[in-house]
Amino acid sequence: MSRKHFSWLLFITFLVAALVLMLPGKTGRESSLEQSDFLPQLAARANEVEWLRLTGAGDAVIATLTRDGNAWVVEEGAGYRADWGQLKSVLAGLANARIVEVKTDNPDYYTRLGVEDVSAAEAAGVMLEFAEGSGIPAVIVGNDANARAGQYVRLRDSAASVLIDSRVNLPKTTSGWLDKDIIDISDAEVVEYTIEHPDGVIVEATKASADDEDFELQEIPEGREIRSAWTVNAPANSLAALTLEAVLPAADLNWDEPVQFRLLTADGLTIDSELVTVQTKDEDSSGEEHWLKLRAGVFTTAVENAYSAAAKDDSETRFRAGEINRRVDGWAYRVPRYKYDSIARKMEDMLQPAGDN
Repeated sequence: MSRKHFSWLLFITFLVAALVLMLPGKTGRESSLEQSDFLPQLAARANEVEWLRLTGAGDAVIATLTRDGNAWVVEEGAGYRADWGQLKSVLAGLANARIVEVKTDNPDYYTRLGVEDVSAAEAAGVMLEFAEGSGIPAVIVGNDANARAGQYVRLRDSAASVLIDSRVNLPKTTSGWLDKDIIDISDAEVVEYTIEHPDGVIVEATKASADDEDFELQEIPEGREIRSAWTVNAPANSLAALTLEAVLPAADLNWDEPVQFRLLTADGLTIDSELVTVQTKDEDSSGEEHWLKLRAGVFTTAVENAYSAAAKDDSETRFRAGEINRRVDGWAYRVPRYKYDSIARKMEDMLQPAGDN
């Protein structure tokens, strides 16, 4: 290599080294924050948390969750039980989160990360507050870090935003914090159902054996035939995997003329339902809402006539009935129109038109 080329190479090396030295390095505070726990106060007191509030854009309260004995409830949901799985995931995610990288402390750039103050009308994040005096600071949870694993967050009273190594899902609606599971009674369990309309008309269908797939419609008028086995079977599956759409205290509705619906299972569990239609002024709806309330019990006669000795021990059935009542007692659930139509069927709905037989 010529001396001239060597001199140029040496000059470039010194230039690069100088530029590196001139670049701003991480402050001692930034270096100490990275790879540290994000919310150690929560990690130390996670099991002591008894109150928290979620607030969205424009300082609108999304949900206030409080511990009520062994359960959590949502104040804005009329005190209905909270989705514990959802809440547990949030608390665990924040308690275990570690800081991956310190981000901006310039408020002008907060919107890029979704960590601006939630007082802003268009704020993208959700603020999570803990009880006053808990020692746990409020957190603004912002955007997912799409290009890498993690999420942007900022302590409300801190200028610095950070990237944490976990993602925390915070629903932005009150209903998103309610326990969605109501009841699950599959048609395979059911051996009998009865529908009684306010005018006294009764529709009943039974299985001759618990092993049968299809129900037999009772009291079919002479000369008439059922539309299909599916039409007769459908009501028995109406309470399978029933999930929450909306909920109200049952006392808020008028139950004077309900459709009454009863399911009986092979092990003697009874589910008594009442269904009412409420007129609404909501322009986004059809003008009608359908609401259901439930009550579980044990049909002693069915237990005595059970198909097996094991089924005659009704302790499990009574326990199951108690668990169902613990969840549904005192509440009314809005159900979609198709669910109402399935439960409130009349005899004519299940039969072929007269003269088509």
